[in-house]
Amino acid sequence: MDLGMSSMQVNNAERGFSVLGNGPLDMRMDPKISLKEEDILNLWPNTEVGCILREYGEESNWCNLQNKIVKARSGGRLHSTGELVDLIRKSAPCARATRVFQALRIAVNDELNTLKTSLYSCFDCLSPGGRLAVISFDSLEDRIAKQTFLDIIGRKSEDEAGSDKMQCRLESLKVENDSREEILTKRPITPSEEEEKLNRRYRSAKLRVIQK
Repeated sequence: MDLGMSSMQVNNAERGFSVLGNGPLDMRMDPKISLKEEDILNLWPNTEVGCILREYGEESNWCNLQNKIVKARSGGRLHSTGELVDLIRKSAPCARATRVFQALRIAVNDELNTLKTSLYSCFDCLSPGGRLAVISFDSLEDRIAKQTFLDIIGRKSEDEAGSDKMQCRLESLKVENDSREEILTKRPITPSEEEEKLNRRYRSAKLRVIQK
């Protein structure tokens, strides 16, 4: 699973993902869904906007930004990514526009819940010996991959503990029962300096792998 965004998405200003080009406040990965970034910024309750900035953007200036967004929309709706970038830079110079955009993108597409569900589903589809590799690009995604892998190991261990009561009936399957799920990356694998030189977007990538 490569969780990075496609360069074609980022470079297309009409999708609303980039802080560099002016475009509509959209950010939908799937154009068929109804929720847009514009809806969150202009219509969602104040506290929910702040929660998104704090939890999904990990932005220390979230409270100030929340207040500025609420003030801006009370005088008229926010309509473009350019307007949002200007608001961020004027109201909180220390804030990173990329973090705010990340937070809104995650909220629009419900990315973290989708990721967690997908990790479990993908692992369940593996054959014994199969591996699930996940490349994440921010701390939120990496944390979910790490915790989900640990949960899978713990879940399987509990299942096996419960099956010990039937061990006398399963002696013929002893070799199979001795196999264990294993996290192959005790620490995430990160890009080398050479890889970062080839593509700066690699610099935040982290790879984790689990084997069934």
